[in-house]
Amino acid sequence: MNSQMKIPKLIWRLFLIYVGVTSMHVPVNAHDIGFGDQLLQPVTLFHCLLPLLAVGLISRQQQSAQINHFVAFMLGLGLLVGLTCKVYLDLSQGQLIFAPIIAVFAGGLVAIARPISGGVLCLLFASLGIAIGTNLSLENTDWFDFAQALLAAFIGSITVLYVMTTTAVPATADWHRVGLRVMGSWVFACAIMVIALELRNPT
Repeated sequence: MNSQMKIPKLIWRLFLIYVGVTSMHVPVNAHDIGFGDQLLQPVTLFHCLLPLLAVGLISRQQQSAQINHFVAFMLGLGLLVGLTCKVYLDLSQGQLIFAPIIAVFAGGLVAIARPISGGVLCLLFASLGIAIGTNLSLENTDWFDFAQALLAAFIGSITVLYVMTTTAVPATADWHRVGLRVMGSWVFACAIMVIALELRNPT
């Protein structure tokens, strides 16, 4: 419980650091995409939203799941790897396919409602970070825009996961378990359709 309560404080401190840095006069960094826009990217970009929902659902499904410092680290590491690959590697179609693949895997686990180990869950958080990071939008590749996009995506993602995992402590009622499995099935089906469309109409 203590680990769960520390995460919002960590997010708040990161946000204050960001505000302090961006409050300084930096005339060369005139951005059309603001921090708020980047903060919402994990939930407004469809390829990011699907795996985010799937991993959030599977985390909620686990009775002992916690959004602690290690989970936050794995998510942040995944975001860093994903965004670095997007900036420095030519991922082309791969960046679009990886996210729904994670959604298919996690959504399928939710649908079958099998308990998973903490290690597998942490790997899912890292994979989620990579999936989101490779699909983030950047105005340019300078360090400031890179850091802003990374921080915003981390805060947006960890907040959604925290709310999904901890709001109204996971219930044991049958309707709750069935509801989670149904939502997992829908995410699974949507992700399968996205993969099919991407493979049929490659950009």
